Amino acid sequence: MIQFDPGSFKDPAGRVFRRDDLIGRTLSARARQHFDAAGRSGLIASLVADRLLIDTRLERAADRGLDPAVVGEFVLTQPRIPVVTYSYEWSFEMLRDAALVTLRVLDRALQDRFILKDATAFNVLFHGTQPVFVDAPSLEPHEDGRVWAGYGQFCRSFLVPLLLASYRHLDVRPLLQGTLGEIPIREAARLFRLRDCARPGVLKDVVLQAALDRSFAGAQSGVQASTTGRSYPTSLLIANVRRLLALVEGLRPPAGAGEWSGYDLFHSYSDGDRAAKAAFVSRALSARRHARIVDLGCNIGEYSTVALGAGDSVVALDLDPRAIDRLYRAHPRQPGLTPIVASLLHPSPAMGWGLRERTSLLDRIQADGFLALALIHHLRITGGVPLDAIVTQLLRIAPDGVIEWVDKQDAMVQRMLSLRPDVYDDYTWPAFQAIVSRAADIVAVQETHGGRRRLCHVRARGRLPEPHADETERVTVTA
Repeated sequence: MIQFDPGSFKDPAGRVFRRDDLIGRTLSARARQHFDAAGRSGLIASLVADRLLIDTRLERAADRGLDPAVVGEFVLTQPRIPVVTYSYEWSFEMLRDAALVTLRVLDRALQDRFILKDATAFNVLFHGTQPVFVDAPSLEPHEDGRVWAGYGQFCRSFLVPLLLASYRHLDVRPLLQGTLGEIPIREAARLFRLRDCARPGVLKDVVLQAALDRSFAGAQSGVQASTTGRSYPTSLLIANVRRLLALVEGLRPPAGAGEWSGYDLFHSYSDGDRAAKAAFVSRALSARRHARIVDLGCNIGEYSTVALGAGDSVVALDLDPRAIDRLYRAHPRQPGLTPIVASLLHPSPAMGWGLRERTSLLDRIQADGFLALALIHHLRITGGVPLDAIVTQLLRIAPDGVIEWVDKQDAMVQRMLSLRPDVYDDYTWPAFQAIVSRAADIVAVQETHGGRRRLCHVRARGRLPEPHADETERVTVTA
C-alpha cells in the first residue's frame, strides 16, 4: 500500500511516498524534464558519487510494481533513511554540516548551469552521521542573470541559526522548533548587538537583508521582480555561494562546556563498575537481535557504541547539544548511528499543517530495544514525572532494554535532593520493582556502586498500547 508523506504536500514538483522499504517521489512533467537535463549533464551522478545527494534514480512506475494512475508514469526512487530528524534536533556541528552540504550542492549545480530553487533544512537528512541532500526535484536549470530565490530561505534555515549560536551563544533549537525550521530575518536582526555587525555575515546577510525585507513588505513588487534581467551574472552568484561556504566553515560552536559533554571526566564510576556496566549492557542487548536500539540520555555515547554491536542501528538521544557534537564527530559517516538533541521531558511534537507535516519525536524513535542509563532519577526528581509514567513511556518506546536504577543514597541523587525538598515517596527500589513487574519481566539485575545503583534488564510482556489524550488515571505503588 502506498503511503504519501504528509510533509511533502506543499511541493508541486512531486510528493514523497513510501511502499514498504521503497521511498519514491512523484514527478510533474516539468520536474521530470529538469531531472532528465540534470542527469544528462552528469550533475546527478557527480553529486551522488561525492555523497552530497542521496542515490536517486528515475524509473518507470510500472517497473517497480507501482500504479501509474496513482503516482504517474515515472517516479524517482531513493533508499530509505531509517530515522528522520529535523534541524531543531541537531547539534551545532550537525546544522553546520547540513548547511555546507546545501551550499556544495548549489556550487556544483551552478557550474553545470543548474540551481536549487529552495534551501530549506528539510531538504537534508542524516543517514546516520552522514548529512545528505534528498530533494533532487529542487534542482532546476539556471537562467543567467537571475538571483538565487532560495537565498533568504537558506539564511532563515541555516545561516541565521548558526550565527546566533556561534556569535551570541544561543540555543537556537527552540527558535527553530517554534518557527518550523525558519527563524524570521527581522526577528533575528534584533538579537544581534551593534558590535556584532563587524563580524562576518551579520551586516550583509542579516541586518541589510532585514532592512530589505521591511522595505519590500509594503511594496507592490518583490525582490525577484526587481532584479530581473542580466543584472546578476552567474559568476557573481558562484562567488557569493563560495563566500557563504567560507563563512559557514569558519563558524565555531558556542563557547563553554555543556551540561554532560565532559561526563567522561567527572562520572562517579570506578573502573570495575564501568567494566561491569558495559558487560551487562552488551549481554542484555545481545540476548536477541534488535533492528533498532535507542539510547535515551546517551551523554557522549559510550554505551551507544556498545549498542552498535548488538543492533542493526542505534539512535543516540541526549539533551546536551555539546555531548551530541562529541558523539557526532567521533563517528563520521557511520550509517548505523543517528544522533539527536532532545529531551524526553519535552520531545519534539507533531507540528505543521494538521499536526501531520512534521512527525513527533516519539513516533520517529520507536525501537525494539532501549537503554535508559542513569536517566530515570533525572526524569523523576528534576522533571517531576511519576515513576510509573516513566516506566510506561520507556516500554512504549521499546519493549526490551536496560534501565539503571540510582538509589537515593547515591551521591548524584543526594546532590539533586539538596536543591529541593524530598517529596518523591514513590522513588524507592521496591516501588520500582512493583511498577516494572506490572507490565514487564525483570530478566536480570546487577548491582554497582556498592548496591546504590542497579542495572535492570527488563522485557515487556507485549507492546503497550499508545496513550489516549484523556489518560489521567495513575496507580501509585509505595514500598
